[in-house]
Amino acid sequence: MEDPHIYLKRFLQDLTVRPIHNITKPSRRASVAVVIRLRGISSCEDESKMDRSSLRRRSSRKNPYKFCDAGEIEDAFEPSWVKDAVSEILFIKRSSRSGDRWTGHVALPGGRRDKSDEGDEAAAIRECEEEVGLDLMVRDALLCGALPQRVIVTNWGQKPLMVLCPFVFLWTEDSIPPLKLQASEVAAAFWIPLHFLLDKKHRTHHPVDVSERMAASTSQLLKPFFKLMFGPIYASAIELEPEEVTISSSKGGVANNMDEVLIMWGITYAVLADMLDFLPPFDFVDSFEYPWFRSWDFGIVVWLLSWRYKRQRKEDLMDYKFSDIIGMRSGSQSNTNNSRIRDRPSNIDHLMQGYYKFVRRSVYITLIFRVICFGIAVYYLWK
Repeated sequence: MEDPHIYLKRFLQDLTVRPIHNITKPSRRASVAVVIRLRGISSCEDESKMDRSSLRRRSSRKNPYKFCDAGEIEDAFEPSWVKDAVSEILFIKRSSRSGDRWTGHVALPGGRRDKSDEGDEAAAIRECEEEVGLDLMVRDALLCGALPQRVIVTNWGQKPLMVLCPFVFLWTEDSIPPLKLQASEVAAAFWIPLHFLLDKKHRTHHPVDVSERMAASTSQLLKPFFKLMFGPIYASAIELEPEEVTISSSKGGVANNMDEVLIMWGITYAVLADMLDFLPPFDFVDSFEYPWFRSWDFGIVVWLLSWRYKRQRKEDLMDYKFSDIIGMRSGSQSNTNNSRIRDRPSNIDHLMQGYYKFVRRSVYITLIFRVICFGIAVYYLWK
């Protein structure tokens, strides 16, 4: 019988040797931790102890900021209890704070890099412990590697904010310490199975108010006007349904569910797409939908201006998205495209790079179209 975790294991093993394409500008940097755990469904205590004895060598790693090797990941998937385990990712819901760009968002543990941090990896480890109380420097946590760095931008791609560096960690034991949330930063934390994220029935669209972005390039006084004229933009998202939620100490302890809907979208969606696309059915990015507007005329203009660009971007992505992670290239192809694969941006970033320039143009075209239509209507009414 095929190992149910074989593709996840291969992906993590590939990360251990994949070089990081380091983005140096802008100077502000932040890191997030993609923490994967293998939650055992059922296991015998004696058997679990026997399995752990084979993993003792992991504690000999002296540099916690160095990527582990493929053999350590092989060992982590070796115990018999892992066969029936469920692989899950740790998410947080950020606390609601006035003026915070990401207030209340579903996210991965992480934050800005401090001057005292030894590197981007250190920032991810420190932030994870501060926000959820999970120490990723213990022997039970393996630093597997990094997902592509990306530049976080605002004002529809016109203003770079910071470089985001995602790192992938594997928790190797079937038990994990209770999470201790930093109430000022994190409202809740929860685990979501990988198979849930890959299931298309949980895909949805998240409405985002873009009137402020539109007003940023003109005047904030026009924000109500843009909100009325164009409405929200709808982004690809996943509606999460955690079995259990850890609530910050200021609100309670552990709950079976939350009163509000938990939606993963935006940066977190893009970060995880770089991993989920390499897991069966290998079509996470293929099912990505470009942000769209419900306003019919605006939506049509955006589509007309961008359809050729979107088609070319998807063709480019398909040309290189299957690297030697899962052995889908021949040796000659792998060598020829090695540099291109190493330096490629995030999958979603590749698709979105340059898309918003068409949206900006569409704003003006739609406004002109509506003014003309309004003028024609007034003319015939008063004729």
